[in-house]
Amino acid sequence: MMKNRHPSSETSLADLSGTGPRVSSRGIPRRTVLRGAGLAVALPMLEAMMPTALGSPALASPTPESVKRLLYVYVPNGVRLDEWRQVIPAPPGDEMPEGVRRRSPKMIEGEHLGLDLPGLLAPLRAYREQLLLLRGLTADKARANGDGPGDHARASAAFLTGVQPLKTEGRVNLGISADQLAAREVGGITRIRSLALGLEPGMQSGQCDSGYACAYSGHVSWESATVPAAKETSARAAFDRLFRGGDGEVPEGERQRRLADRRSVLDFVREESKRLSTRVGAADRARLEEYETGLRELERQLSFDGAAHVEGVPEEARPDGESKSTFAEEARLFGKILALAFESDVTRIATFMFGNEGSGRRYHEIGVSEGHHTLSHHRGDVEKLAAIGKINGLHIAALAEFVGALASRRWLDGSLLDGTAIVYGSGIAEGDRHDHHDLPILVVGGKHLGIRGGRTLVAPRETPLNNLHAALLERLGVSKERSVGTSLGDATGILDGLG
Repeated sequence: MMKNRHPSSETSLADLSGTGPRVSSRGIPRRTVLRGAGLAVALPMLEAMMPTALGSPALASPTPESVKRLLYVYVPNGVRLDEWRQVIPAPPGDEMPEGVRRRSPKMIEGEHLGLDLPGLLAPLRAYREQLLLLRGLTADKARANGDGPGDHARASAAFLTGVQPLKTEGRVNLGISADQLAAREVGGITRIRSLALGLEPGMQSGQCDSGYACAYSGHVSWESATVPAAKETSARAAFDRLFRGGDGEVPEGERQRRLADRRSVLDFVREESKRLSTRVGAADRARLEEYETGLRELERQLSFDGAAHVEGVPEEARPDGESKSTFAEEARLFGKILALAFESDVTRIATFMFGNEGSGRRYHEIGVSEGHHTLSHHRGDVEKLAAIGKINGLHIAALAEFVGALASRRWLDGSLLDGTAIVYGSGIAEGDRHDHHDLPILVVGGKHLGIRGGRTLVAPRETPLNNLHAALLERLGVSKERSVGTSLGDATGILDGLG
């Protein structure tokens, strides 16, 4: 479920005075939406929304450097470390690792990422100049610390909070997550403060891992110590809430009516779209056409997904325990929705769980029929290691596809990727051992957040993962006083060396 909308701050074209053919004398506010038949469609950034068009400092739209987005992508069960770490030196000990130089008294920096990015990270080769690979970060509160088994639940629970989850029947107690701290700071600027997406539903009750509540395994985003951010796992519902307006999903009867006659949401706001086209220049008209084309194509794909529920096909025909589509197809749909949400500035803060922690998903599309979690306890078995490598590679390929979508979309004088820091990783390093130190973490994008890619960065062993979160929050405007030592779990400082 997505909350914290601010409909009163939105403007439709009907609310604007003046009917001039261009916007040189009267610009279009950034929060303008297209309305029709009870729907509201957000718009991408247009030149007509720039400060020079609006002509008033009070109404000035954001500059490229001021629009900063943060996305956390979580993968379960750790990764195959021998393939992940091929280009990253080990955390510093008494001696300097070969091929690295000191970044500061605490951090060391590896060599520039070469043309041939090896191992699991190869799909990101095209974006290596925007890629920062990190080592040495630890999620200490994912360890037992006297609480016994339950590493998977603790891994996802502590990933963005740095807090030891309460282990007891029927209760949860954790802490606010980094993304929600960011949402408190910058979320009020956008219609939706933050967005939580996932490919597997998160259960709110019951126990899933050695006495830990299921809520821990199914959520990385937490609004408070006891309330996880509601995670949207339906692409259609996410699309409806983001781009069709209203506080909830489009009623099933209305959705079926539109599906039957294949009417797009854009058909319902056609008149306002035409009016807008008369008020902007040629570049903005081309931008609107590109944006609307993307919306229509996404709706088309979602309509096929909806059409999969065909009457006359008996329930017994559904394969037991199998998804109706592949991981790549699901990740691609959510990635397109998320890219459009960033492009239209509906939200700037998001989390995306590729799977719940401890996920047992089977990836038949790549020839992996055994569950992910079971495979992660490989005990050195060559075939299981190969299967884990395939799953990890599929996840990285999905990330690379989404990164490419952001890199290809223009935002003001740069790309969406320039203003978006994407943190990808897991709260478990190696699934067989349930390690929570030296985690597999990377950051891609974020040029406008002062992040310099194309390299590796190695922190001293046992550096809290939350120090990275604190560094990113600081770049979003959250002060060190509000994160380190107060709200952000076990953070001990701001991670040095990102820029």
